[in-house]
Amino acid sequence: SRRPRQRITHRRVAKMLRATRLAAVAGGGAAACSALALSQRDDHAQARLASTERLLHQPPRKRIAIYGGSFNPITNAHLNVAAEIMHSKLADEVWITPCGVRPDKPSLKTSMIHRLVMCHLAVDTTFGSRFGVKVCDCEADKPRAMPSVVLMRQLAEKYPEADFVFACGSDQISEVRSWPAEAEPGFWDAVGDPGETFFNETHFLLIDRPGASIDGLEMPPNTQFVADALKARGSTMIETELSSTEVRKRVTPPDDEVRFGLRNAESSRERAWYDEAEGLVPPSVLGHIVRYGLYAHGHGAEGVDEEAT
Repeated sequence: SRRPRQRITHRRVAKMLRATRLAAVAGGGAAACSALALSQRDDHAQARLASTERLLHQPPRKRIAIYGGSFNPITNAHLNVAAEIMHSKLADEVWITPCGVRPDKPSLKTSMIHRLVMCHLAVDTTFGSRFGVKVCDCEADKPRAMPSVVLMRQLAEKYPEADFVFACGSDQISEVRSWPAEAEPGFWDAVGDPGETFFNETHFLLIDRPGASIDGLEMPPNTQFVADALKARGSTMIETELSSTEVRKRVTPPDDEVRFGLRNAESSRERAWYDEAEGLVPPSVLGHIVRYGLYAHGHGAEGVDEEAT
């Protein structure tokens, strides 16, 4: 019967090399020198092989773009931005991250749960399962919205195998240095000089806003523009001015009946005009809004979004 092949391990290779060296020294003369030189070359080749194996077995670091906002509700424009970040190849994944409760923004009346669910519905029914757009719920269990610098630090600590970048509108760069980061006892500590810290230690992916100018603004040390990356690949970034504010305004029963044409004035105040949002949000999101009566009078219809799209 055939003898089973022995597995060649690094230990066996090292043992064979030591035996070769001993034989070379014992033989003396030119043969010993030749064997020693061969052994040294084998040592070098073995070291290179081990280094290559470490590189091959080490998975590449994933680059994840955090795209935050209130998403009240998430719109087709938000989804377009996420998709364009993916198309730019500046990130391997985009995590849509709805913010938690904003005590400083009482106009944000829609609960975190509703906004989170709508984000999941939008992503799951818009993109294929292998496309790298996902939803991050890291703020769902927090008592309030996390400061951006805290959010990025906690994600980096939780997922050390990934590199995180922060995606935002180019018009927000002028405000970053004024963003606070007060402590939330039991959840995170305060950050000293938070705006400046966030500005300097974060890698930014900037999305150009229609009509916004950044001429003369100081850019963070680590900044890339999504539009420029797309242009380098022969593409043009698709932009839209659609906002969550516009969606809420359209579906809220109006006080001015004339603005919306001839409708039954009595019934219009008893329901939201959800058909006005058709084509502006995914059908799954609109279905959720209708089912739970979101954005009718007194249900989070007023206010302005923190995100500009």
